[in-house]
Amino acid sequence: MVTKETTQRIARTTFVFALVALLIDSGPSLMAQQVPANPKQKETILRLKASIMVDTLNQRARELGLVVATDAEQEEFFRKRLTAQLQEDFVKLGTTNVETVAVQAGSLDYKSLSATTADLKNRATRIKYNVPILMTPAKGEKPRYQDTPDQLQSMLPELNRLIDSFFASPIFRENSANDAALRAKAVRDLDSIIVLSDTISKLAKRMSKAVASSR
Repeated sequence: MVTKETTQRIARTTFVFALVALLIDSGPSLMAQQVPANPKQKETILRLKASIMVDTLNQRARELGLVVATDAEQEEFFRKRLTAQLQEDFVKLGTTNVETVAVQAGSLDYKSLSATTADLKNRATRIKYNVPILMTPAKGEKPRYQDTPDQLQSMLPELNRLIDSFFASPIFRENSANDAALRAKAVRDLDSIIVLSDTISKLAKRMSKAVASSR
């Protein structure tokens, strides 16, 4: 039986995808797609994308039996608040280019880089622990990165690559819930984003202090 909620969700999703298709180039990743240069139009499109992504993940979590219903009013209150936060997290995570942030006026801005990657780490962590289908423990060894200054330049493009890989995951657009391998890959990407952004943040913070003390 098709519920009113499902009908509304399908209608909204259909409208949003139609709008996005008219305004941006198509591609494998929602967040990786190009967006209009107009700031207001760009923000609108990114929020629509994030809304679709969060709705899709929540719907599939229900299909997998990962969400247990509680008191209706309480559930709705927390659902709306969490959904709004997750949408902000997805938008920020999917639109921040750490290489651009790192280089200011032709040189590395360690202070800005540290703050930005710390924020990315917090947002990625919140996504991981608040999206049921991403709570699956990652198999294999946990990602590790050397926190030495000579590694920083290679860490930045790698973090951008991991973010792009995460948002390119088919779990954001496939309807089938039988996708354990795809979810496992997304979880590995997200875990790597969390660890690498934390590593960069701490390294950049140390380097910022070193630069300040040498002046």
